[in-house]
Amino acid sequence: MRRRTLPRWVVGAALPAALLAAGAQSAAQAPADDPVNNPTIDYVAPDRPQARAGLPDPMPPIPDSEALREFSVSATSSNSFGVDPASLQVIGKRFIQFTLVVISPRGVRNIGYEAIDCESHESALMATGRDGAGWSPVQPVSWRPLNRGDTVNPAQRELARSWCEGGVAAGAPRELLRRLAAVPQRYRY
Repeated sequence: MRRRTLPRWVVGAALPAALLAAGAQSAAQAPADDPVNNPTIDYVAPDRPQARAGLPDPMPPIPDSEALREFSVSATSSNSFGVDPASLQVIGKRFIQFTLVVISPRGVRNIGYEAIDCESHESALMATGRDGAGWSPVQPVSWRPLNRGDTVNPAQRELARSWCEGGVAAGAPRELLRRLAAVPQRYRY
């Protein structure tokens, strides 16, 4: 008896279809995922929300000199330094933003909206202000290390010493203002 063979093209076309049918049947028989009895290690923790320093909308008003909470930076500085309590805010327990006013002995006011990053120990000037003219954003914002021994921005270094604790802000704005007033600033050199 002679055996009948099928042409190759028929076998080649039928083989993939048969394999697909067998795979579908075995997938239907596979047990459903059971995360309790068969836990997997493919769990991906959600990203922690990222806090970012940025300019508030609307910007705080340019403060009067009487509204400032003054503090001392060094015994050798003849400038007067003050923080506007109304502009002070803590973002994500990491960033502290505030309006800083530096007044020279002749009465010239330098006004800046500043940020301190307690985690990375850096500070940045985010906007400059002028009496009667409002705010001008600084572009690009440049973060500078606070541990640098320069004398360009000693006010930020002093504020970070008072306000940052263990890589985070030491509390809400009310607590930060209390800390600023609690340490006798005139004894810091």
